[in-house]
This record gives sequence, C-alpha cells and structure tokens, in this order.
Amino acid sequence: MSSKPVYSLIMQIRRSFQRLKTVSEEILQGTGINASQRAILEFLYQHQSHTVPQLAECLSVSRQHVQVIVNDLVALGLARCLENPIHKRSPLIEATPEGVALFESIQEKEAEILQQFQQQLPKKEIQSALNTLESLNKLLANFSGKTP
Repeated sequence: MSSKPVYSLIMQIRRSFQRLKTVSEEILQGTGINASQRAILEFLYQHQSHTVPQLAECLSVSRQHVQVIVNDLVALGLARCLENPIHKRSPLIEATPEGVALFESIQEKEAEILQQFQQQLPKKEIQSALNTLESLNKLLANFSGKTP
C-alpha cells in the first residue's frame, strides 16, 4: 500500500501553511505584532487568562517559546500578568484592553478574506478537509515520540 496520498496531503498542508503565513504577515503589517503574538492574543481573547504552561499546552508549542512571546506582548502593553491564586510562581496572562482592541481590528481584516474563501470553496469540501485534518491531528498527537 502506497503512502503517497498521505504524503501529498502533508505537502499540501505545508504549502498552505507557508501561504497562510504570507497572508498573515500582510494583514499584520503595521500592527507591531507578528503571527506568533497574534496567536497568543487570539487564545487570550477567546479563553481569558491562562498561565504560560497552559498556553503552551493548548497551542502545542514549548513553554519557553510562549514565555518569550508573552514577555513581548507585556512589553507592548497588549497583555498583562495577574496574580494566580493557585500557583504563586506562575502568573495568569490576560489580554489588556489595548490587546483586545488590536486583536478585534486584525480579526475584522481577516474576516474579509475568509468571506472570500467561504464564497469560493464548496461547503462539502470544507467539511471534508476539516474532518481529515482533525483525524490527522489526532493521529499525530498519539504518534508523538513513537518514531521507528
């Protein structure tokens, strides 16, 4: 049995990722933040306050990487650290009102582009792709660290 279809899917995902990165950089131009910072702001916008380890786990990236991004967001005044009653050494991170406003303005720009995509892609194909990617992500999560 050939693994070519799965390999081709992964190559298309990589290509899409790079193109999405380019589009994201264009949208973020002039905002003062990058795609990684945008991702953290989005999470904080949707899920309120979290610790750096919680953010890292939810976003499937290293704690150290998230800490650097959070430090930058705090320095920019887009996020702040709050006292954590459960863990004194791991503060809660939340978006500031400025961070919320910036994210909402970015989201408005993105919505215009997403609307164009929505109009050009058949709903059935979107749902099929979504199902496939969810399945692939589950396989990858279960596979982690089990390389032959």
